[in-house]
Amino acid sequence: MREYIKKIQSKPEHIRKQILLGSLVVCMTIVVFIWVTTLVHISTKKETVKKDVGVKKEVVHPFALFGQTLKDTYNNLTASVGNISGTAEKEKIKVEEAKAEEKVIDLIPVEHNNQ
Repeated sequence: MREYIKKIQSKPEHIRKQILLGSLVVCMTIVVFIWVTTLVHISTKKETVKKDVGVKKEVVHPFALFGQTLKDTYNNLTASVGNISGTAEKEKIKVEEAKAEEKVIDLIPVEHNNQ
C-alpha cells in the first residue's frame, strides 16, 4: 500500500486531483447506496411490523417527507414574495385612488368693491 501511495505522490498534481475526485465519487456512491438501502429496509420493516400488529397508520417515507418539506417551503416562499409584491401593488393603487378622489375646488376670483 505504501508503494502505491508513493507512486500516486510521484504523479503530476492534475493527475492526483483526478484520482482524488474519482475516489471521492466512488466513496460517496457507496455511502449513498448504503444509506438508501438502510432507509428502504427500515421502512419495509416498519410496514411489516404494522401489518403484523394490525394497526393501520400512514407510513411516512423519508424521501416523500423530504419532498413534501421542499414543496411546502417553496409554496411558503412564493406566498411571502407574492404578498410583498401584492402589498406594494395595493399601496400604489391606494395612492392612485386617493389622488383621483381628491376634490378639486375651482376658485373664482371675486372683485370686492370697497366703497
